[in-house]
Amino acid sequence: MSSEQFESYETEFENLARSIKRKINSQLPNYTGEQRKSCIRQAQKEVERAGELLSQMDMESRGAPMQYRNKQTARIRNYRETLDEFDNALKSAAASGGGGGGGGGNNDRDQLFGGGGDSYQNQQHNQRTRLLDNDEVLGRTGDRIRNAQRIGEESEAIGAGVLEELSDQRETIIRTGQKVGNIDGNLGKSKRILNAMARRIMTNHLVMMLIIFVLCGILGLVCYMKFKK
Repeated sequence: MSSEQFESYETEFENLARSIKRKINSQLPNYTGEQRKSCIRQAQKEVERAGELLSQMDMESRGAPMQYRNKQTARIRNYRETLDEFDNALKSAAASGGGGGGGGGNNDRDQLFGGGGDSYQNQQHNQRTRLLDNDEVLGRTGDRIRNAQRIGEESEAIGAGVLEELSDQRETIIRTGQKVGNIDGNLGKSKRILNAMARRIMTNHLVMMLIIFVLCGILGLVCYMKFKK
């Protein structure tokens, strides 16, 4: 189960990594002002969550068998390097502020149409950001559900295998019990035969002793009659 939990954490980490990469490469270059700051904050929260997942993955790898532990440790090391790159990129983006040479023109245009984060354009950007975030949440939730479903199917298959094995063992025990019953019956018959043979031997022994006694008596009588004459 340790490896299954590791894979679950790894799947969630990969989803977060894709989300962070999309924010850094696709969204931040097009955002300015509060939108940019909001996007950076969201990405930083995802980086923190990804760091927590790496810690959990590290704990799971410590309890894994040696043949799997080395591979898992190497993957965690690569993930940490990727996460450090994301963190450095976000720090650079936060330090750069407005987002490049075109920032002044964008601010003037924002002021012309009503300024700041309350403009219609900013509201559209915020709505699009929320929709993307919701899509990411739904994607992660779907991955978790699929992972849970996969684990459930594997557990069901294991349970079916155990039940089948128990059924086979039950049939084996029943057959063994029947054989033991047959052996017990045969032993009973053999015991009765041996008892009958013992009785016959005793009877034959008594008959032989009786015959010997009679023969001895006859022989004694013959000797007596002969010496008497």
